[in-house]
Amino acid sequence: MFKKEKFFYIDNIQHLDFEYIKKTNARLIIRDLERQSLLEYIFFVKKCNNYRISIYIANNTKMLFKLKTNNFYISAKNKNKYSWLKRINKKIKIIGGAHNFNEINEKINQGCDQIILSRLYATNKKGFYGVIKFNLLTIKTKQKIVALGGINQSNFKTLNMINCNGVAMLSEPIKKPDFLKR
Repeated sequence: MFKKEKFFYIDNIQHLDFEYIKKTNARLIIRDLERQSLLEYIFFVKKCNNYRISIYIANNTKMLFKLKTNNFYISAKNKNKYSWLKRINKKIKIIGGAHNFNEINEKINQGCDQIILSRLYATNKKGFYGVIKFNLLTIKTKQKIVALGGINQSNFKTLNMINCNGVAMLSEPIKKPDFLKR
């Protein structure tokens, strides 16, 4: 049984299966906030609250405050400081994306509680760490690390060998695999 946290990256809030997301006990990271209107996002956040699904808003503090969530995501490309958010609201949780050790340190300086480290396994993009290199990178930090990249049913069982607190996935909310429900 997999007891680690699960995060799903989503670009489109349309046609999500809230029952499936609730069964997997996953948190959502909304990356592209330009696709729908503010009213659609407000309705979406209310629906997620009804299902007790946590939502992280990516890179947009205005939307973070408008949607009244306490969860913020900083992408690897975003270099702005966000540690001021914790001075305004002590309950806010900040997670960040990183691809290497320098970016991990940058996310720590930005005030991140957790860091999503990419790419664990091979994907259609160039480069990945694999189990050993990934673990060597995560040993050097005290932050909670979440693994991202190439995670599927065939390598899901190997995640117990990974030094991480959770996994993040891009395509799984659409595919709805059964192995995540456990």
